[in-house]
Amino acid sequence: MDICGKILYRGEIVEAGIKIENGIIKEISKSVEGKKVKGIILPAAIDIHVHFRDFKEKHKETIESGSLAALYGGVCLAVDQPNTLPRIEDDKTYLERITKAEKTSYIDYALNMGLTLKNAEKIDEFIKKIEERGYSVPAIGEVFIQHNDTNLQIDYRTLADVKSRIRKPITVHAEDPEKIEGDGTPNFYSRPPQAEIEAVQRCIELGRFHFCHISTIEALSTIKKTDSTLEVTPHHILLSIEDEERLGKLINVNPPLREKANVDALIGNIDLVDAIASDHAPHTIEEKGAGAPGFPGVETMYPLLMSLVRKGAMGINTVVEKIATNPARIFGFDGYGEIEVGNYANLAVFDFSDVRKIKGNELHSKAGWTPYEGFEGIFPHKVFIRGVEALDGKDVLIEPGFGEIARVIQ
Repeated sequence: MDICGKILYRGEIVEAGIKIENGIIKEISKSVEGKKVKGIILPAAIDIHVHFRDFKEKHKETIESGSLAALYGGVCLAVDQPNTLPRIEDDKTYLERITKAEKTSYIDYALNMGLTLKNAEKIDEFIKKIEERGYSVPAIGEVFIQHNDTNLQIDYRTLADVKSRIRKPITVHAEDPEKIEGDGTPNFYSRPPQAEIEAVQRCIELGRFHFCHISTIEALSTIKKTDSTLEVTPHHILLSIEDEERLGKLINVNPPLREKANVDALIGNIDLVDAIASDHAPHTIEEKGAGAPGFPGVETMYPLLMSLVRKGAMGINTVVEKIATNPARIFGFDGYGEIEVGNYANLAVFDFSDVRKIKGNELHSKAGWTPYEGFEGIFPHKVFIRGVEALDGKDVLIEPGFGEIARVIQ
């Protein structure tokens, strides 16, 4: 389906048409005629950090429900993390999950390989077996080294050993175990900023990494002096410890929310950030009441950022760079990230006059709640995946399993 309208093309909003053949953009010009769409046509997002649960945690989320929420949020590709139950730490479990995604994901899907003490010596063998089956592992991580069944933490010696043997990107959850004093509610008292700052400092001594969900301006500043990359989350640039009264027992997330001054510093330096990712980590209300860390967010990430654009708090090019262009570049997702000839026609259409309040009971994650209750969001009213209109208003026009397993070039 060819479409036309206002397009963000090479940093400028232009009136033009997009000619699409077999899911690929073949031409972008004013001479292309097609279905007229209202709003601004932007690249669909790549969420490089989601936890779609499933397996033994399917009551929290499944690949099917998580990818549906992602579709409603304008996401065309999600990168799932390996701390599932059971964990993704061998080729057999990896391929089992990939097979499930092929059958149930609405959007394109990628899966990182986990790193634990159990698999560190053989992780390169497991990855080779996966690639022999025709799949590609985008990265190792979010890195968790297993110390016990309930607390997954960095082991620097193992991390250094694996890095010396494997060339794939390694993504790190940077909180130093020696600086963490438990996981009560609220956990920002027991997981201080210094835990992140110390972990980042120790990791960069080992080489180049991609740092997940950085939450402190000090860690951001340290990383930007190196060739490592980093992501931040919407909750670390929009929420703070001052939200404790509103969120109550829902407030725990790892790394924790920070002081308002730190939040302001992060969003004030958003140009230094390489990527924005949701860290979609759904739990039930009951689990949250017991202190479980994590927020659902894959459906609200793009809408929240578009609301910031409308208010003048963030530029539209900045948003697209952080949630589409840079994620594709950093992890080698060829054909994604930009509206450009030769790329997949992965598009999200936003009407800036269509602003609505975010309500947890209207979202599509199994979580059924959101830390952004009552926040303003601009949701996409159309989403195209590989040129196919996948979402029209509130109507989903594709079936589970439409998504493909994304390949990477590294």
